[in-house]
Amino acid sequence: MEQILYDLSGTGIVANRIIRDYEYTMEQKHFHQEYEIYYLMEGERYYFIEKGTYLVKEGSLVFINRGQIHKTATVNKVPHERILLLIDEKPFSDFFALANTLNLGDFFRKHWGVITFDNEEKIKVERILLDIAKELEYKAMSYEFVVMGKLSELLLLVMRKYESSTLPFARPTVSSKKHDIVQEVAGYIAENYDREESLNSIAKRFFLSRSYLSRIFKEITGLTVNEFLNIQRIKASQEYLSTTSLSITEIAGVIGYDSITYFEKVFRKYNACTPLGYRKKYKEGLMKNA
Repeated sequence: MEQILYDLSGTGIVANRIIRDYEYTMEQKHFHQEYEIYYLMEGERYYFIEKGTYLVKEGSLVFINRGQIHKTATVNKVPHERILLLIDEKPFSDFFALANTLNLGDFFRKHWGVITFDNEEKIKVERILLDIAKELEYKAMSYEFVVMGKLSELLLLVMRKYESSTLPFARPTVSSKKHDIVQEVAGYIAENYDREESLNSIAKRFFLSRSYLSRIFKEITGLTVNEFLNIQRIKASQEYLSTTSLSITEIAGVIGYDSITYFEKVFRKYNACTPLGYRKKYKEGLMKNA
């Protein structure tokens, strides 16, 4: 059974808290342009992020950067309770810009992954998350600023813990034959997305059957091998579109597409706009912030 304790939203943020007492695994592909904070209050979960799988335990925070591929899965049918925050780039980036030591984009680029707290820290983290939920529920005067302040408190807590420890963020912790294979294949694709590779050629490269690779990759990542490859290419194309003057045809070739038509089709699937439209929106955003 699934019990939704709350599902709240406010300016630039969504917060929900869910209890599941059944075996639950995300089936669909999952990545988005919001920053994500996931806190596990009870239970254990597998969490695939980008190329590796983590074992997330009670009292852990998971930080997901914008555009990162991620998926949660059950651990031995253990029930779980979690709190999830989805945060838009704005208005929070503008608010955090007031503090020279806190930048939303920089934080998630440096600190994405899993961090575990001791009992005293867990109390602080849960208090902050519950305070955010209360503000979003009642929406009293200027609640947005209180929410931003609470989020700042959470990120600063993590930053201070990061500075006081040599390695507070966990590295991928789940090791099994299929997890290791998927991590190796995903890493290879992420580093070689510009090559003309197919499922068959990748399977042969790792001495696997096409059907076995296809099955375990989908099981662990929630994506087919081809979807994962396309996402890596589209993420690279976004960087080229926003930082270079290369033409759309040139970008398509650089990231591994022979057909500009197919590149534009795949790009629209993940961005709801054309590559040119994306470049235009990016430039307009720079002009507004100038």
